Amino acid sequence: MPTRASARPAAVSSARPTRGPGRRLALSEKVAGGLLVVLVFLAVIAFGASEIGTAALFSGVYAAYLIGLLATCNWARRDLVRMRGKALQAGLFALLLLAVLWPLTPWAPGGPHPVWAYLPDQTGSVTVDRSALLLNVLQLLGLACLFTAGRVLGASEARGRWCLRIAVMVFGAFATLAFLDHVLMRRSSRLVATLLSPNSAATMLGGGLLLAVAATANRVRRQKGLAMLRRGDPESVICLAIAGVSLTALLMTASRAGLAATLVGLGLLLIWEAIAQRQRFRVVAGLGSAALLLVIGALSLRSTEQVAERFNNAQQDAEVRAAIIAPHWEAFLASPWFGYGLGSFPTLNHMVSNQQNLPVLFDVRAVHNLYVQWLEDAGVAGAAAMALLFLVLLWPILRGGLREGVTATWARATVCAAVVFLLHGLTDFALQVPAIQALVALVLGLAVSLSLGTGSARKTDPPTVWTAAVAAAAVLTFSVLGTTPLLAARVGSDLTAWPTAPADALGREIEISLARPNLPPVDLTRLEQLSQREVALRPASGAAWLRRAAVSAARGQAKDASQALERSYAVAPLQTSLFVSRTKFAYEHWDQISPEAREAAIYQFETEWHRRPDRARYAEIAKSLRNQAGRVAMAVQIFFLQLEPPRAP
Repeated sequence: MPTRASARPAAVSSARPTRGPGRRLALSEKVAGGLLVVLVFLAVIAFGASEIGTAALFSGVYAAYLIGLLATCNWARRDLVRMRGKALQAGLFALLLLAVLWPLTPWAPGGPHPVWAYLPDQTGSVTVDRSALLLNVLQLLGLACLFTAGRVLGASEARGRWCLRIAVMVFGAFATLAFLDHVLMRRSSRLVATLLSPNSAATMLGGGLLLAVAATANRVRRQKGLAMLRRGDPESVICLAIAGVSLTALLMTASRAGLAATLVGLGLLLIWEAIAQRQRFRVVAGLGSAALLLVIGALSLRSTEQVAERFNNAQQDAEVRAAIIAPHWEAFLASPWFGYGLGSFPTLNHMVSNQQNLPVLFDVRAVHNLYVQWLEDAGVAGAAAMALLFLVLLWPILRGGLREGVTATWARATVCAAVVFLLHGLTDFALQVPAIQALVALVLGLAVSLSLGTGSARKTDPPTVWTAAVAAAAVLTFSVLGTTPLLAARVGSDLTAWPTAPADALGREIEISLARPNLPPVDLTRLEQLSQREVALRPASGAAWLRRAAVSAARGQAKDASQALERSYAVAPLQTSLFVSRTKFAYEHWDQISPEAREAAIYQFETEWHRRPDRARYAEIAKSLRNQAGRVAMAVQIFFLQLEPPRAP
């Protein structure tokens, strides 16, 4: 009588030939996965790709990668066709694009923003900065290319798991270098790494910690228990070490919300793993004990004193964040449906600043609340579209985490890492950093494909592949057209003749040209045209209107210069980064500007005097003036300000 095992057919299904977790990967698969992970971490190293030109450049790099992947790898073309759920995801992404592009139009319940009244010959828009919106949409398209590449790589279970393991290893190298840099160089009291913000670094370190724990758990499961730690299994020891370094570096960021969110995510992951692996309680208990030892060891470090001190100041910092959020929440309520356009925060921040909130708003780079900033940028329509897309992407990963096996552990870690990011988003802006967005897009793409699986094996479908390739080529083209003028301006070249030159490139060229003495009329005419293009892209920019005033003054058009200066003060009355240059310009043309412009200049001078009572600074500005009327006016103002008692902070 045949046994049960012998009665079972031994044939292997051909419907999913590439999903076997134990198969050997081809060299092209390893190179493709490793290259994509390295590209994303290069963006992290490039200061998080936080500068708009760098972010747009990496968007083109991600698009070029996807094109190269589809062009050179037959397995990539095949797996692109076999991916499940791509039609729904593409449709929701198209809906998101429509929502975030809509502010380019004037069609909204409140009509175009009032600032467009300065340009009666231009069709107004809901957004206040068309250039920033388009560059941010380019970033969004680059993330879509990156997500698609992640989905293609994750279509094979072996390939997807290998990519996640490589990501953990590269992340471990990043965390180690960040730790060593902070300990040896000690540039600041809090670990920042390359992300320009300790809180952003904390969010990334927290997410990486959970992935390292998942990698350790999978290695333990594969080696049949914790004995592999005693035997010194290299990969297990490395993953555990990465978790320890990540936690230590996280504490060195002294980020209260980052630490709290990470501990919540770590606790959720361990509990979920214990429930999922109920038949291997010893393994889970061992992992929990190891995690507890890591926490205790990290808490014994001196850096925890700084964390404790910051927790003591939590109430004061909460008040500061509330003061930052309040004016931006009011701005959202003024344009709730479509917001002001992606990337509009810097412009809006200058518009809503006044004497009361300037001490907390003058140097912030974001709202410090992910959800308020998305509402302000994209409105209810854009935020709802983003939330719907995110839920559709996360749902299969959540379902995948309810299963058993190695892939399920990666899914659980991804969901818990998402919890870390979303919780920390209540008080910070890590998900606004382009490189962190790229890392999230990559991991989501891998995790979605690993959780959804693939359809039946079919031949390559040319229309599907060509659609993806053409879309990626369009993103690459837009990136080249938008970023090349920006990069050229940095090295002293001039490509502002390109119609696609962003406003930043136009502004940089105007400033460089104005610094040259004795410009001929033809150059001044060209600068006038560049200035017109710049303000047509961002009429709410105080810097753009100040450059317009400088160009008009150089052309001898005093009335136009005065009007442009008035508008600079109107849209950004207290912009601190413009204080010195704008004050010098106003007082240098004191006898030529209007009373309204003088009043605005006096108002900012008084505000800045009380914000930074550095008398030598203002005396130096006064001495640099050549206009006698301006020097007298500033001297009189300084005299009366010195008589005033200091204001309470």
